[in-house]
Amino acid sequence: MNIGERIRQIRIHKKFTQGELVSGICSITYLSRIENGQIKPSASFLEKVAEKLDVDYNFLIDADYEDIEPKLLEICNKYKQENIISEKDLSLLELYVHETSSTLLLLKGYGVLIYYHSRGNNLTYIEPIVDQASQLIPNRVEAQNNEDFIYYLMARGLYYCSKQDNITAHEIYVQVESLLGVEEHLHHANVCYNLSVIKQRLYKDPSICRLYSQKAYTLYKKLNLEDQAIDALIILALQYNLDKLYDKAFESLKQAELGAKVISNSMYLPIISYNYAKIYQGLKDYTNAIKYYEESLQFSEFLPNEADKVYTLRSLIEIYIELKDWENVNRLMDDAFEILAIYDVPYAHVQLYGFKAAIFKLRGDYYGYEKEMHKAIEMGLEKKQYPLVRELATELGNHFYDNRSYKMSAKYLKISSQLPPI
Repeated sequence: MNIGERIRQIRIHKKFTQGELVSGICSITYLSRIENGQIKPSASFLEKVAEKLDVDYNFLIDADYEDIEPKLLEICNKYKQENIISEKDLSLLELYVHETSSTLLLLKGYGVLIYYHSRGNNLTYIEPIVDQASQLIPNRVEAQNNEDFIYYLMARGLYYCSKQDNITAHEIYVQVESLLGVEEHLHHANVCYNLSVIKQRLYKDPSICRLYSQKAYTLYKKLNLEDQAIDALIILALQYNLDKLYDKAFESLKQAELGAKVISNSMYLPIISYNYAKIYQGLKDYTNAIKYYEESLQFSEFLPNEADKVYTLRSLIEIYIELKDWENVNRLMDDAFEILAIYDVPYAHVQLYGFKAAIFKLRGDYYGYEKEMHKAIEMGLEKKQYPLVRELATELGNHFYDNRSYKMSAKYLKISSQLPPI
């Protein structure tokens, strides 16, 4: 990459316009000619631009591989050990991955970038970086790079899991599982936990998911990772609840609650309250369910992602629909869609369109019902929420069939039948 192209790339990355970069330095025309490779920049120009871009002068004039490698390794190793990275190092890392052709350095650099932004829920920002990585990194690597390949795949898995693209996430975690050796360590535990969550979203039978949750819990305890062990117990409680094994669900959740008190982690307050509510909802004890959902909302400031609050609102809406309390349904629906206007939560979003459709149907407004169901199905297809789409498309297809609208019925039943197998 020549100097002009490197300046252009860094300028775009730093979100400078040409005018902003050269203000007080030179004309935009001069910069354009440099970026287009028509003229060579002066040393004075390079010094001023390097300072403004906050990059090393030597990196600007010659991004030598030998200079990049030690700094990239230092940044990546520090993040892996401490989960900390400065804005400057993050910015440098994004530049370095464009300057190296080493598979090892690409794995390390993209692994950290994708992990960092996925953990921060910066999914829109990281999307082009994930795409770049998939174009540059092969599907298989040499054995000596396996550890970094697994780290990179785990980062991609988290990205797709956070996007709720469950099929792609499942494929990635299964690939990681096949790469792990016999020795059980943290990667094994994390893969078991993640596969448990993904399989729960994809399959109706929770018994398979529970095998992975139980294995994850055992490994986390063995590794003395109490926070992760609590996470595994919570997901296990949810899976028992889905299978209507309420006593076991309570048992797992109480164990998680006790562990959370021992480590004094406030993050678990809304999550545990939410899961108690889910169990009571399953038991149709709506008084206690509402009580715990409201408690979860009160603790929502402790949630790692504000978007997760939408699940509590969704569940309350479900109960109030059952109770025919339309004022609360409307109030909570407005609150939920306010959150969804800011955050991308595909599963809950599709479900809520389905709830709106169900309300129209109860009121005898079949046009409104069909319109909201169509919205739900379209969004579900776009966001790859295939189990939900299958359920909704089948329902809508049957609705049209019962009303002798056979062409529309065939359309939606075809959508249901042609969804990717899970």
